[in-house]
Amino acid sequence: MTNQKVAVVYRLDHPGGVQSVAIALIRGLNQLGIIPDVLWDVPPDKKLMLEKGVDANYQYIRFRIPSKVIDKLPNTLRYLAWIFNCIKESQLTNHYDFYYVFFNGFLLKPEVPHLRYLSGPPLLPQLWKVPKGVRGWPLRLCKWIYLQGFRNNCPVYEYHRDNQYVINSKYTAELFEEAHDVKLPVVYPPIQMTGRNYIDDDLPQRDTVTFFSRIVDYKRPDLILKLAEKYPTTRFVIMGAVPDHRIPFLNYLKQEAKNNNLQNVLFFENPSDGRVQDELTRTRFYIFPAENEHFGMTTVEAIASGAIPFVHNSGGQKEIVHNKYLQFEYEDFFDKFDYLQQRDISELNQLRKELTEHIIQFSEENSVRKLLGYFKKDRFNLESGFERQVGV
Repeated sequence: MTNQKVAVVYRLDHPGGVQSVAIALIRGLNQLGIIPDVLWDVPPDKKLMLEKGVDANYQYIRFRIPSKVIDKLPNTLRYLAWIFNCIKESQLTNHYDFYYVFFNGFLLKPEVPHLRYLSGPPLLPQLWKVPKGVRGWPLRLCKWIYLQGFRNNCPVYEYHRDNQYVINSKYTAELFEEAHDVKLPVVYPPIQMTGRNYIDDDLPQRDTVTFFSRIVDYKRPDLILKLAEKYPTTRFVIMGAVPDHRIPFLNYLKQEAKNNNLQNVLFFENPSDGRVQDELTRTRFYIFPAENEHFGMTTVEAIASGAIPFVHNSGGQKEIVHNKYLQFEYEDFFDKFDYLQQRDISELNQLRKELTEHIIQFSEENSVRKLLGYFKKDRFNLESGFERQVGV
């Protein structure tokens, strides 16, 4: 297989949820003896790739509007800018035996071997957050411009019906079927379980409440600050990826913590794997406040590290956390957390055991095997027994 040329179409210049899927995929390809090319207009972050232990080459592709420029634009203009960055596979100088595509504006003919991985908008209109009233006018105008003038020639926000897709959760698969009348196969985001463990009697030593996800406003890390006010003797941590264009929001959170004298809150932006594991090992309660999250990879990581999850009762989080005691609505957030943190250690340990058994299905080995199955099937026309094994 080492002579097979494989492309991964997405940016890997910073960490993130989709980036984690792409990196796990690259790790799987490396184990097959394949070093793929990453196709984007900025190279992968060398430190990130080294830390994750993966090997990939880089192939530059030219966008009309550089992605680094788009990063600095307001949300509405970012929506409009990506319209102009559609690129056809036929325009590439180098061509590949197989493409793993994480960017919907990369256009391929159906006969070109590929797999598209979908994790949320733009193809799930139910999840588009358009502000009401005057504040929503700019985005509605941009969407109207796209539909009237660019939809046919630059279909970055369209479902390419003759292409092969998988999607990241049952929740998003149901939304996709509702929107497009097509049922996509589910391949959960791959979670690396290696090195994550806990012992039954370690809960008394765990002293931290943790938010761990991308630090953006719609993930609601502000709720952690409010909770920290109510529990001033408890250690709170807010950590996660922060691209350059999200730094102002991080600075806002830090200023809020300072204004309210929240000395029990610590911030770790773009933490290393070592820092993440250290903090999750110290975490008693992991809180994920985002509504209608498409899946929630960090929730699985936290559970695998022995933390008790407390998540919003919506979206893909319900596929990970079934217990109603561990789910909340915004209006009962504080009351339910107060109830949870008073539970007996033995009860919490039983919850951990049940959750740990449940999340095995989300392991990197299971998910990457399915992703690689599409490539292997295309390359070698594997018989139906293997197809059933990988779920394709």
